[in-house]
Amino acid sequence: MTPDEGLVILIVAGTLFATGLFCLIARSNLIKMVMGLEFLGKGVSLLFVLGGYSSGTTGESQAVVFTLIAIEAVVAGLALALVIIARRVWNTFDLAAIPRLPPGGER
Repeated sequence: MTPDEGLVILIVAGTLFATGLFCLIARSNLIKMVMGLEFLGKGVSLLFVLGGYSSGTTGESQAVVFTLIAIEAVVAGLALALVIIARRVWNTFDLAAIPRLPPGGER
């Protein structure tokens, strides 16, 4: 890998991480926040692969990334389940509106 390719991968990973962080901080929509969390994870995964390739321990970095992908899948499933529950209770995806709303009716 040439240094230019490594720099491009580093820029892409940084962009993914920055986009995910922006989605978590600036957005109040719960679904967009979950998507931002996924972008953060993909940026970190790409950095792990690049770091493993640069240090010569590609196998170890791939093992870490596979574990990270499995953890991300569980976190995404749990987060989306919580979003669905919040939608059923408050009838909104807007995080800023939830403290002002009373809970929904009993089922």
